[in-house]
Amino acid sequence: MMKSLAPVAFTGIATIILWKILEILMAPVIAWILGILALGLKIGLMVAVACVAIYGIRRVMRARANSEEEV
Repeated sequence: MMKSLAPVAFTGIATIILWKILEILMAPVIAWILGILALGLKIGLMVAVACVAIYGIRRVMRARANSEEEV
């Protein structure tokens, strides 16, 4: 009877060991993934602000050019 339970016990112990290793490794991996996502968000926001600024500058320049033509 005890010989038949040895693989079950070994599987349980191996699972616990692998779980602990995974807990140790996942903290830095999750932090790295969140860091990459934050960096992507910052870059996306910078591109969006630059596009809005360029659009605003072009609109002001066109409005000034049109007002000078009318005068």
